[in-house]
Amino acid sequence: MLHLNRRHALAGLAATAISGRALAQPSTFTTNMYGGRWENTWREKVLPPFAKTIGRSVTLDIGLGARWVANFRAAGKDNPPFSALMLNERFTAMLRDEGYFETLTPALVPNLADVVPSAKLKGDTAVSGMLAPMVIAYRTDLVKTPPRAWADLWRPDLKGQIGLYAITNSAAVMLALWAAEHFGKGITDIDTAVKKFAELKPFPQIAYSAQLTPLLVQGQIAVAPIDLGEIVPLKQKGVPLDFVVPEEGMMIFDQSFSILAKGADKAAAGKYLDYVLSPEIQLFMAKEWLIAPTNSKVTLPSELESLPLTPAAIAKAKRFDWTEVNKLTADLATAWSKAI
Repeated sequence: MLHLNRRHALAGLAATAISGRALAQPSTFTTNMYGGRWENTWREKVLPPFAKTIGRSVTLDIGLGARWVANFRAAGKDNPPFSALMLNERFTAMLRDEGYFETLTPALVPNLADVVPSAKLKGDTAVSGMLAPMVIAYRTDLVKTPPRAWADLWRPDLKGQIGLYAITNSAAVMLALWAAEHFGKGITDIDTAVKKFAELKPFPQIAYSAQLTPLLVQGQIAVAPIDLGEIVPLKQKGVPLDFVVPEEGMMIFDQSFSILAKGADKAAAGKYLDYVLSPEIQLFMAKEWLIAPTNSKVTLPSELESLPLTPAAIAKAKRFDWTEVNKLTADLATAWSKAI
């Protein structure tokens, strides 16, 4: 049986730690996922077989990274709300650096042995289970000359036609870091990055991809950085959209999976991560969401071979050290809010 919980994850999801005692196994296994199409697919197709495997019900907490981080910090390392956690790597780095996570090993997560090296994250405290390529999408009927690079966002002919993510989204942070490197002195040159994005005003700032897509479909914008999985299905339905992998390298929405060191359900959490990393689920996500598989044993079907989902394509993607980047994000957000 699968339950869905949209409320605060802190209430009653783990047994309270009593000095010197082991935490009792909860009656339900709890993990998290984003809303919308992510939630529906995970709840209806992915989790039911896993629930049968462990012989227990599964509770799915729906939200976004900032809220989950806040909830785990409020609960403290000794009493985490649940035992298996998925976060964008930006947020994973925050809890990793505060000592929340268990070291992952093949003994705990057997499929870890087959994960590509780039998916094993710092100190083996997290593993990339979902790698979503971020590309440049454009309207083929509104853009005469297709963009080829991130730098083309500053082309004069595209002025006023661009949509971007809000700075609260890791995509906007990644683009700002790229601009700081490309136009400035390096990723710490946030003043130059913010100045360059201010040149693109006016443009809509969207919280997440599902809100950006309708603007492209309706023709309110003509160009946008966005994850691949939003664009290809629309193109296949006949919407006049196409995409390019930027010459400087695409970027990645990196969803990291971790096990809480003091979680009450670590054995089941290990099984859950192993399930997510299995060739079957990795292939399912590649087909369903156009996620680049991180299990080396996955063979992409022919219809996906032309997309930037292969290990070779992912290896060329621009990645960031979020421990270092998180030291910059507060100043970046302040500068961004003042200028844009």
